[in-house]
Amino acid sequence: MKRLVAVVAAVGGIGALILLPASGGAQAPGATTLTFFEPDSGGTFKLVDNAPKSPSANPQSRRFRFSVGDEVVFSARLFDRQGGTRQGTLYVDGKVIKGTTFANSSLIASGVYVLNDGSQIDVHGVFRFSAAANVAIIGGSGRYAGARGSLKSTNSDTSTTDTLTLLS
Repeated sequence: MKRLVAVVAAVGGIGALILLPASGGAQAPGATTLTFFEPDSGGTFKLVDNAPKSPSANPQSRRFRFSVGDEVVFSARLFDRQGGTRQGTLYVDGKVIKGTTFANSSLIASGVYVLNDGSQIDVHGVFRFSAAANVAIIGGSGRYAGARGSLKSTNSDTSTTDTLTLLS
């Protein structure tokens, strides 16, 4: 279950809020980078096994199978670093669009970073459980009204780190 939460978290975001001006690389001039850290523990997680049902209800079982339309819904606390200051909450809702196992499944998912000041950043895209996620930032509110850009999410055994690049 721990690996499942870490992988699913890749859709939405993870972690800590650090505002840094973009510098060099492939980032657009004037871009802002936000980094979030999300520990595997402390959130909520629900897997909805829609028909046809999996032969096993346990996602850790070798017999567990996804089918198109199964849903993954979770929330995760966001921090500025491991053991750091709470920055908000990430909410994600995704649906399986192909594949039957964690190794070969793809999901289409939407996530919302709700920050402590009430600002929000919306992300959306297709991701795989078995790979780092690269999805679009499609909007926002508050200090991030009209946000656009990209999210790159990477997983470790105990957490996920998301880097959001907001274009100006």
